[in-house]
Amino acid sequence: MTAHPSPDLSRAPRRAPAGRRPKAGRGNRVNAAIAGGLAVLALATCAAAAHRPTLDTAQATAVAADLRALYERIQGSPAQRSAALVIAHVAREEPVRECMKSSGFRYTLAPFADPLADSPRLLLPTEVSAVVDPGAADALKLVPQAVAEEPEAAVERPKDPSYKRLSAAKRRLYDDTALMCEPPIEGQTEVSTPEVSGDLDAEFLDMLRRIGADVEVASRMEFYSSCMAKLGYPVHTVGELYAAVSAKFRDDEGTPLRPESSLMPHATAYQQDAVKADTTCRTPAWAGAMSLAQSELAAFTEDHADQLAELDAAWTALEARAAEARAKLA
Repeated sequence: MTAHPSPDLSRAPRRAPAGRRPKAGRGNRVNAAIAGGLAVLALATCAAAAHRPTLDTAQATAVAADLRALYERIQGSPAQRSAALVIAHVAREEPVRECMKSSGFRYTLAPFADPLADSPRLLLPTEVSAVVDPGAADALKLVPQAVAEEPEAAVERPKDPSYKRLSAAKRRLYDDTALMCEPPIEGQTEVSTPEVSGDLDAEFLDMLRRIGADVEVASRMEFYSSCMAKLGYPVHTVGELYAAVSAKFRDDEGTPLRPESSLMPHATAYQQDAVKADTTCRTPAWAGAMSLAQSELAAFTEDHADQLAELDAAWTALEARAAEARAKLA
């Protein structure tokens, strides 16, 4: 089971039209309209929420932290996901070494490049993070490096130190043998995560979808697009906002902006303002979702206590296997 990125950064986002920011003279009217909208929305939904506890920002933040902690307990922390990746990496490399050995060559296992080394936490899937995260800050902060990221160069297979002592003919044979020993893509080891993780993940996401579909939460989310439009961002979802911000970090030809570009300060300001706008417009829905999530999380944890304990043990065992795998790379 793989982690769920939010949003998908493997493809360049499509250019989305980005609205203009409100002129200075309209600021007070815009803020008043938003405040009025929030007041009307609160009155319209208070009856539906009468049976729920009212959470302040600190309490809602604590529930959100518990929710993300449970998600990583199921999906694995970045360190645990890396453990699964390094196990798969070594499992792919060892057969190559044995194959090379059978042809009389020594082979050094390729070093492991950890794609999650700089990830502080896993991001929730976009479809649910729009409701259960307080804002799109985590996703939007990734935009500049995601846009500027160049395609990865082909990784050259490592050569044992003895390679330098081979004759030119032997080196050609070494290279040809290494290619021959390369395992087919369809036969390569997949990332191995605990099996119970997939079952719990499906139920966890179903829980978050129920929260998002709640009448009160859904009605508050309907306010999001009008709120964002008033702040100069005509978007309906986090994905659309991400695309609009990404477009600012490209020129008219779609080429990523260079750091020294005169457009870069404008793109950065647009990104930072987008984060603030998203947080402002999403907070009502998020607070309502956290009020509902508080009881949902408690019930989920209680109902799946045995499976979660099994999963904790499985992740611990996987990390131990990863330590053995890393030792083979030393």
